[in-house]
Amino acid sequence: MICIDRELPFEIPNNWTWCRLQSICEPITDGTHQTPIYSNNGYVFLSAKNVTTGSIDWENVMYIPESLHQELYSRIAPRKGDILLAKNGTIGVAAIVDRDCEFDIYVTLALIRTVKHIVSPHYLLKAIGSTTIQKFFKGSLIGIGVPNLHLIHIRQALIPIPPLEEQERLSNVMKEIFDILSNIEHSLS
Repeated sequence: MICIDRELPFEIPNNWTWCRLQSICEPITDGTHQTPIYSNNGYVFLSAKNVTTGSIDWENVMYIPESLHQELYSRIAPRKGDILLAKNGTIGVAAIVDRDCEFDIYVTLALIRTVKHIVSPHYLLKAIGSTTIQKFFKGSLIGIGVPNLHLIHIRQALIPIPPLEEQERLSNVMKEIFDILSNIEHSLS
């Protein structure tokens, strides 16, 4: 067993545990590495440009033909509750798939599927957005010009995991706070 004590960014309560993302999520993968042939209609094809605000932009999407969709979807089939994480562009920004529909993703997005009995997708989304995880991601970037967050670094990210009930409570409290902040922002506009 490898000791990770030197990697731990802060102390957590005794009933929490540190886990690498790869031990609480399956799969952690990315979309096709080939630039697709787009069509005027067909199946939705998302890239990092559709995940820039913490939610998925379903309005400004590209489409791919059914034949390509079948090929891509047989490799990776995103589903409601999965997390899409931008690996290029708005690196580190993530969003939860909030609808049941068939779609495909480009290499600029990582798909993260939580193991339900271990971690809540809503808690994990907030954890990924935390300063600690974002700092880890920014320190892991590879490339000059257009930096890229590689899957190996996403998989190695250390996440503090509380018991499921605590995850739900924390997620609800954070949602309430973000709703209040959003309402304040809208009232100032």
